[in-house]
Amino acid sequence: MLSRDAQWIIGVLVGAVIALSVQIAGVRTDQRSQFAGIQTDIRRLDDRVRGVEVEFGKVDQRLATLERLHLSTPEPADD
Repeated sequence: MLSRDAQWIIGVLVGAVIALSVQIAGVRTDQRSQFAGIQTDIRRLDDRVRGVEVEFGKVDQRLATLERLHLSTPEPADD
C-alpha cells in the first residue's frame, strides 16, 4: 500500500497534468480561431487587390486608347 504522502503527491501530479491538458486545449482552440481570422483577412485582402488589378487594367486600356487618338504620329521623313 502507498503511504499518504505518496498518494498525495500522485494526486497533485494527476491534477496538474489534467489542468495543463485543459489549458493546452484552450490555447489550441484560440490559435485555430486566430488562424481562421487571419485566413479570412488574407482572402479579403486578396479580393481587394484583385479588384484593384482589374480596375487598373481598365485604366490602362483607356490610357492606351487616348494615346492612340490624341498623340500625333510622327510624319514620315522625306527621302
